[in-house]
Amino acid sequence: MTRRFFILLLSLSLFGCNSSYINELVATPEIKNIQLSHFSVQDRKAIFNVSLYNPNPFPLPISAIAGDIALNSLTIGSLEAKSDQNLTAYGTQDITLPLSLDPDALLDAAQSVLLQGKASYTFNGDVQTSIGRVPFTKEGELSAKEIMGSMLPGFR
Repeated sequence: MTRRFFILLLSLSLFGCNSSYINELVATPEIKNIQLSHFSVQDRKAIFNVSLYNPNPFPLPISAIAGDIALNSLTIGSLEAKSDQNLTAYGTQDITLPLSLDPDALLDAAQSVLLQGKASYTFNGDVQTSIGRVPFTKEGELSAKEIMGSMLPGFR
């Protein structure tokens, strides 16, 4: 029994945990939905809810989350955080991602919103799991009136 265990341990160390053989046995988590739940220029914060599905029969740890948000193609904020969450086996979990917004970049973006008359956002990021990176992207529109109203209290 000890000899079999030693051979198994030796073969795993020779293949390595990041080998393509191991990665073929483990399915990559999937992004099911991304939703912008809050955007506030005044609070300098954008909050996204990301639904992540684990197609494996075992839990997967999430080690890090990173991303950035652009408004009219101007990067206005970012997120980079460590995580100790686990994705449950065959489960979908919502992860809340708060992004801090850069006040100087927000002013540039607000000028762009005024000039273009629209407020298109793009949120790009990735979730780092024990088997690799899971990238995601979300695009959408915000109300130009809402953005300007949160920057200038008298603007409505």
